[in-house]
Amino acid sequence: MKKIILALDVYDLKKAEKLVKDTSGYIDIFKVGPVLFLQSGKEIIKMLKDNGKEIFLDLKFHDIPATVKRSVESARELGVYSLTVHCAGGKEMLEGAVSVEKRPKIWAVTILTSQMTSEAEVLKMAKLAKDCAADGVIASPLEIAVIKKEFGKNFEVITPGIRLLKTDDDQKRVATPQNAVRNGADFIVVGRPIIEAHNPKEAAMLIWESIRE
Repeated sequence: MKKIILALDVYDLKKAEKLVKDTSGYIDIFKVGPVLFLQSGKEIIKMLKDNGKEIFLDLKFHDIPATVKRSVESARELGVYSLTVHCAGGKEMLEGAVSVEKRPKIWAVTILTSQMTSEAEVLKMAKLAKDCAADGVIASPLEIAVIKKEFGKNFEVITPGIRLLKTDDDQKRVATPQNAVRNGADFIVVGRPIIEAHNPKEAAMLIWESIRE
């Protein structure tokens, strides 16, 4: 499976569908966050499936354990590939989430890439996720190598904060696609560098070509 996940951080289904069709040759998984999901609901899930794509449902569940477990069960019924829960929800919540049978992959959010933090704090969150049998973590490019070293190559690291060049936006802990993959990222989550590009297809192709080796 290709390493790029495209974040469909757009406001309507038609724009999302055009992005999926334009980038289809280079991307297998598309991230659906709260804005698009609230706008389009099950329609966005159906559209992605109709195009033969996998869905990363990024709703960052963080609630009492019973509610999160039921949320994972509902996501399973949608047939998504993966979803996010917050490490900050604690051990019992994470264990409830991963206990769901035939569930999607569970990727636990450590610290948002818009926030500055210490490596030790991210590792603490990653250890909790690993101990609770999550499939992997969402972590910035700066922590990929140390998470892989500490918890093994089979513990997945999914990395947002991907930028082609240094930018002055709300992402603080960033890296290029090449550096993220070189450091061991299983998947890189790319949004603005593709969806805001003049030619999204070409942008996706260039990123794909830059990391395929």
